[in-house]
Amino acid sequence: MEDGIYTTVICLNVPRATVGLFLLKKFQCVKGGIFIDALPFNPKEKLKLPYLDGSESKIISRPKALDFARNMLEYEVISFDVFDTLLLRPFAQPHHLFMILGEKHSCVNFMAIRREAEKEARNQAKGKKGISEVTIYDIYEQVELRTGIDKQYGVQIELQTELEFCFANPYMKDVFEILKSQNKKIIAISDMYLTKSMIEQLLENSGFSGFFDVFVSCENHCSKRDKQLFNIALTKLGKDLSMVHVGTNYESDIKSAQELGIEARYYNNVHETGNQYRPDDMSELIASTYSGIVNTHLHNGIKQYTPHYEYGFIYGGLYILGYCKWIYDYAKQNNIDKILFLSRDGDIYRKVFNFLFTDMDTEYVYWSRIANAKYTIEKNRYDFLKRMVQHKAKSALGITIKGLFESLELEELFSLLTQHDLKEDDIIHKGNVKLIQSFLVKNWETVVKKLTEDHAIVKEYFMNIIQGNKKVAVVDVGWVGSGGAGIKYLIEQKWKLNCEVHSLVAACRHSNHTGNLSQIMKKEIGVYIFSRMLNRNLYDTHTSTKHNNVFFELFTQACYPSFSGFKRTEDGYKLLFDVPEVENYKIIEQIHQGIYDFVKLYKKTFSNYEYLFNISGYDAYLPFRMIIRDLRFIRENFGDLSFSRGVIADTENQSFETLNDIMDQANL
Repeated sequence: MEDGIYTTVICLNVPRATVGLFLLKKFQCVKGGIFIDALPFNPKEKLKLPYLDGSESKIISRPKALDFARNMLEYEVISFDVFDTLLLRPFAQPHHLFMILGEKHSCVNFMAIRREAEKEARNQAKGKKGISEVTIYDIYEQVELRTGIDKQYGVQIELQTELEFCFANPYMKDVFEILKSQNKKIIAISDMYLTKSMIEQLLENSGFSGFFDVFVSCENHCSKRDKQLFNIALTKLGKDLSMVHVGTNYESDIKSAQELGIEARYYNNVHETGNQYRPDDMSELIASTYSGIVNTHLHNGIKQYTPHYEYGFIYGGLYILGYCKWIYDYAKQNNIDKILFLSRDGDIYRKVFNFLFTDMDTEYVYWSRIANAKYTIEKNRYDFLKRMVQHKAKSALGITIKGLFESLELEELFSLLTQHDLKEDDIIHKGNVKLIQSFLVKNWETVVKKLTEDHAIVKEYFMNIIQGNKKVAVVDVGWVGSGGAGIKYLIEQKWKLNCEVHSLVAACRHSNHTGNLSQIMKKEIGVYIFSRMLNRNLYDTHTSTKHNNVFFELFTQACYPSFSGFKRTEDGYKLLFDVPEVENYKIIEQIHQGIYDFVKLYKKTFSNYEYLFNISGYDAYLPFRMIIRDLRFIRENFGDLSFSRGVIADTENQSFETLNDIMDQANL
């Protein structure tokens, strides 16, 4: 038990109800199981898993709002609970609003102080009056004693903040308007410390108007739970009227009402439904805002979504949002003139970035690992030989030497092959990789000369992008930072364009852990989420299982093929691309829509609180860490995604593997 650090493994070949948890002394990947976390683990705690049975938004089979309302038309009086029924808050728990109040009051630990004050106020009321119902003014008397914050001012700030964040439940808003159109007598009943006038203000502010009356526990000195608040409403309305009550608390809203002969309709609390599927270990405030956005959007009942949309919304939205804000802050701090988002991952990054920020020049740049290897060949011989030859030997598609050389326009080397016991039709495999690499090295001047013929085109392309800017930042998803490094070499060293290039990646991972460590330490690569030096436990989690890069890059695929290079034409040049994986585009669009919707909702909700956009890389990764705890969701919903396998842009020699094929090969 060295240092109390263990690895949690889930065995996938057993039923979910009997998932095995094992404590291992070092990181392992077990056949049939998935590496989970490199964090201290309490075996008494239940490991949280994502929702695995399809769309999370379909957990609660709510009827359509029209049907829910129609089911209550026989009653003369419709009663609604207020909070979590008519009104929603974008926080995982109601008291998390107090963290926002703490920032407004510049008061450390305000949430705990505010909760203690309410508890003390209720205890005193219980001792003096025999009931624990209190008003917000009673609570802030205790807050004032503990902090010196003026009672009236404290109440004002809390009400103002509630008004900022409370919003109409779209499902219940439709129900309410349907019932209102039928001239039903509608009331609201709430166990709450806010006064009646305050609650009416909150309801009006969210678009709810036309209540016959509002009954609040703190002003009537009784509650729904003890049934007396219902009795007061019945007395005022007339006990002969038929009535139905809608609420989220089974004891207070359903059981108490039914015991008085009032019909009741249960509405599952969106946060109780969703919180069980939100990740642990996030910083508390971001965890609450993230969960609040996801829960209120997915579980209110107004709409159901596809698993692909939800993959983007739940597991990718926070990461894309946080990364874009981090890029923006980096650019401002380092006086960056222009941000270059590399294809294809940069497509969704740039869309979100431009939505969030309008004061920074950006451009989408066609570049790729293949293009980088080709156009920096004189500097990166090892990378070129590895990508162009060694990787081809591992391909499921039989690639010939002829196919490879033709794709690189190296046909002039064909006549020399026989001198090295090689033939054009030889398939590239592990047995001849070294021989082919040796052949290319011996003819290196020819290879470099041929592949650098297009350098003038590449230079022209980047000069049009830079346009005299002195500092640019190159943005990619990861993992080695080769794209940024290659562009930096071309702009700063080869072409000497008097422009400083910064390389930014979401996360950094090298197959050889020390491969780019010096570049990270020298800050030649800026990293948002993890590297060997940053959030090391996340690095270890991510690298412990094959193909986590692939699952992570599902967020940032684009609806067009991968870029492979430039080609001179009579009119200038054209861009070359690999085979388009069009069968994936519908899914990609849904993922991106989910990401974009999350960002839009987050911005709309918290636009007045800039600090809530300072999302750490650690927090941004945890939703993804949640989904890779059990890969069944990815396998079942993304298993049919196709990935082209072939020789660069050779459209005649391509095959396709599905994600399920890739996972099968890795025993995932």
